Amino acid sequence: MVVKTEESKSEVKIEDVIKTLEKALEEIETGIAEKSFPEVYRSYVQGLGRSIRETLKVLEIMAEPDTIQTPLSASGRGAMYNLRRAFYARLSRLTKEENVDKDRSTSEWRNAAQKLIEYMNSEGLSETPCKIVLKYEIVEENETKYLKPVKATVLYFELEGIKEVTL
Repeated sequence: MVVKTEESKSEVKIEDVIKTLEKALEEIETGIAEKSFPEVYRSYVQGLGRSIRETLKVLEIMAEPDTIQTPLSASGRGAMYNLRRAFYARLSRLTKEENVDKDRSTSEWRNAAQKLIEYMNSEGLSETPCKIVLKYEIVEENETKYLKPVKATVLYFELEGIKEVTL
């Protein structure tokens, strides 16, 4: 992925951003281990390190191949609705392009969706803004190819703060 900046008209690649974040995280971890940060800054620097680590993890998840990703949805239920639509769109394409068995894939989807819904309900994420990334494999069994969900990652978003504007 390439981003062009207005000022310099240069290209910024996501790979370069990731390398910069990894280097910054390494320096933060080294500084914390060597206790080179003043105590007054330590908790803020640790928080920054956690934030960079989480950002790198999200970027890694987003870049995985063979995934179906929902947009950020207003609730977990909305994310599941979007995931279902995206799954069937991908299945339709794979049925035509790779001769994937629709019935077997649908059966696998239903099992995965049920587990995912149960998980989201047990974690209290059904009303929380979410994005779901579903990793899948195309499995071949007895000369039948089907789409099999392998792992789902749920990114959920909590209230970060409240700001008021006097009008």
